[in-house]
Amino acid sequence: MPDKPKSPAPWKDYRKYAFPLLWLLILGAMFLLREILAPFIGAFLIAYLLAPLVTRLNRLTIKGKNFAVPRWVGVLLLYAVLGLAIWGYCALAVPKIGAEFGKLAKEGEKLFLSLTPEKIEEYVEEARTWVEESGLPVRIVTPDMEEGREPRPGFVLNLDEVIRQSVHELTDTLRSNFFAFLTLGPRFAVKAFRFILMTFLVFMVAAFLLSNPKKPLVFMRSLFPQRLHDGYDEVIGEIDTGLAGVVRGQVLICLVNGVLTFIGMIILGVKFPVMLSTLAAVMSLIPIFGSILSSIPIVFVALTTGFMTGLGALLWIIGIHLVEANLLNPKIMGESAKIHPALVVFVLVAGEHFYGIVGALFAVPITSVGLAFFKVLHRRSISWNQEMYGPKDPQDPPVTDESTT
Repeated sequence: MPDKPKSPAPWKDYRKYAFPLLWLLILGAMFLLREILAPFIGAFLIAYLLAPLVTRLNRLTIKGKNFAVPRWVGVLLLYAVLGLAIWGYCALAVPKIGAEFGKLAKEGEKLFLSLTPEKIEEYVEEARTWVEESGLPVRIVTPDMEEGREPRPGFVLNLDEVIRQSVHELTDTLRSNFFAFLTLGPRFAVKAFRFILMTFLVFMVAAFLLSNPKKPLVFMRSLFPQRLHDGYDEVIGEIDTGLAGVVRGQVLICLVNGVLTFIGMIILGVKFPVMLSTLAAVMSLIPIFGSILSSIPIVFVALTTGFMTGLGALLWIIGIHLVEANLLNPKIMGESAKIHPALVVFVLVAGEHFYGIVGALFAVPITSVGLAFFKVLHRRSISWNQEMYGPKDPQDPPVTDESTT
């Protein structure tokens, strides 16, 4: 009697869910550990930033002769150069920044003591004269200055009330945070130790990634079935295109922004040029909001020298941002790395809301990675749609990725 054919084991029907389950486990683990992922994301961005230089050293040729440097040696050389640059900056700039901080405290105390009603009237009169000569539809008023004058049409700015309210709020803030200030020393020591430890960890992980960058990519590729490898390669190519502008381009623009700000502060004679230009460079890492926030203290410090100096600083900063938006961004970042400003604002607000300053710092690079997935899926979905419903009308305009940028 012939043997009956064996029926497949029941569990084999569920094998098709193994791959989605694997990635659900990976994404679930990342979600549970999301609060400690920031250093590793930072290590990845540093590795991505330095990878072209390490690769160039690894393929170095001079006059046709091969002078290839092993990758781990190239990483050590780059870390040495980076360490020397940081040491040189600290040796030259940090003492000046410390001296400027001390001078800033004295200048701030002197400024608040000098804000007498007569001095406020003098500042207001300078601003009012400039507004009237410029023909702007703004009427700057104080109670004393409105007496005996005919009112002008336009937006009314009660500068006396603005100054009084600002000083009142500042006094309340200082009073309410006085006792918290007393505990600043111990908390600063703990945060400084944690910062040094995390910095060492970030650069150590970045060195591992730089020594063999293909190994993590090959491992990630192996997590997908072979039929999805072409899609994986396509996504990695899109991510590389986007991050090349967002990460490498933004860092270069930050350096240019800091240098131009320093030059402008020196030309205009603004106090604390090293501290203010360093602040402008660091804050430029956060698109849009960083530039705005760094401009406020620059203009405020310039106003302590004179109204025209403050106006000149504001115009200089606006000029830097115009050059950045119309020249540096297209040339350095490239067209493919563009993200719509409205989307940038949204992800910055969302990142700051959920994860504070770290979230705002990493929001745009993470969005660039997400957009890479979206672009590939968008192209694939259009291709699948055409396969299912036939080719589109030849007269229809070609579909591009402009909606995502």
